Amino acid sequence: MDVKTPRKGKMIVKSAVVCLLYVLLFVESQQSLPAHAAAQPVNANASQEVRSLLSYLSGISGKQMITGQHDYLESPDELNNKLKSLSGSYAGLHGYELGAVSNQNAQTTARQRNQVIASAIQWDRKGGIVAMTFHQSLPGTARTWKNVQSKLSQEQFNKYVTPGTQEYNKLIADLDDAAVYLKKLRDAKVPVLWRPYHEMNADWFWWGKKENFAQLWNIMYDRFVNVHQLNNLIWVWNPNAPDEHSGPYAPTFPGLAKVDILAADIYDNDFQDSYYRNLLFLAGGKPIAIGENGDVPSAEVLERQPKWVYAMTFGKLLTEQNSTDEIKTYMNAKKTLTLPELVKDREASSK
Repeated sequence: MDVKTPRKGKMIVKSAVVCLLYVLLFVESQQSLPAHAAAQPVNANASQEVRSLLSYLSGISGKQMITGQHDYLESPDELNNKLKSLSGSYAGLHGYELGAVSNQNAQTTARQRNQVIASAIQWDRKGGIVAMTFHQSLPGTARTWKNVQSKLSQEQFNKYVTPGTQEYNKLIADLDDAAVYLKKLRDAKVPVLWRPYHEMNADWFWWGKKENFAQLWNIMYDRFVNVHQLNNLIWVWNPNAPDEHSGPYAPTFPGLAKVDILAADIYDNDFQDSYYRNLLFLAGGKPIAIGENGDVPSAEVLERQPKWVYAMTFGKLLTEQNSTDEIKTYMNAKKTLTLPELVKDREASSK
C-alpha cells in the first residue's frame, strides 16, 4: 500500500497529542477510582456472578493467565474440542460468536445463535468462562462478512449514532435482536465477557477509526444495561495492538466508567512490550487481557508480561499458526490455567 510520509512537524504534533491523551486518562483513572475499584463492575446492577468473576480475574493478575479458544457461530464447539484432543485439556475460557457473517438468513441466524447459547450455558456449568464476540454487520444490511467490513465515511457513521435518523433506528433494532440471546444467558445466570466493536482503532470494520467511536459504545451500553437489564455482561473494550495498520489505543477509549476489562488483539508473535505497557497504563488498575491471538504466547512472554489475565486463540489459527508441541507446551505451562485448573483455582479462591 502506497502511503505518503507526513511531514516531520505533523508527526511531532500527533505524537504529542497522543501522549497527552494517555496522561489525561491516567490522571482521570487515579483520581476517580476508589480503592479496589478494579474488582468492581462498571454496571452498578451487575449480577453476583459478574462480581465474582471480575473479582477473580482481578485477583489472578500478575500471577496466572487463563487459556482461551474462540469458535465460530456455525460450529460453536469445533476448535475448543480440537484443542482438547491435541493437548489433553480444554481451555479455561471459551470464546463464542454472536454475529452472523456468512450470508445467513434470519431463521438460520436464530438457530445458530441458539446453539451458541446452549453451548455457553453448558460451558458455564462446567466451570468455564464465557466470552462473546459480535462481528456485527452494518445495521440494516444482510448478514455477510462484506457488510461487517463496510466502508463508512465519518459523515455516514455519524448518522448511525444520531438519534432520530433511519440509520440509528436500524442500529437499535439490531442491538435489540442481539439482546434476545444475551438475555437467555442472563436468565441462566451466565456471566459473559462481552467484547463488541473490537479492533476499532483499525479501519477494516464499519465502526473502525471513527473520531466519535465512544458514542457507538455508549449507545450499546445504555441500551443493554438500562433498557434490557443485561446485568450479566462484563464490558471488554478491545482494540487491535497498535501497528502499521492500527492507531494508538487512547483515541478510541470510551473511558473507565464504562469498561471493565481492557484487551488487545495481538497477531505479532513477538508480543511487543509496548502493546502490553500502554494498555496496562491506560487500564488504571483494571484487568488487561489478550482478546485474540494467532501464535500462543511463549513462556518467556508470560514471564515478561505477567498481568495478562487471559488470552484467546482465534478460531482455526490454533493449528494454522501453532504446532502440536507448541500447543501442548502452552497449555501445560506453569503460568497458564486450563479448564480443570481454572475450576480448582476458582474453588480455592472462593473459600
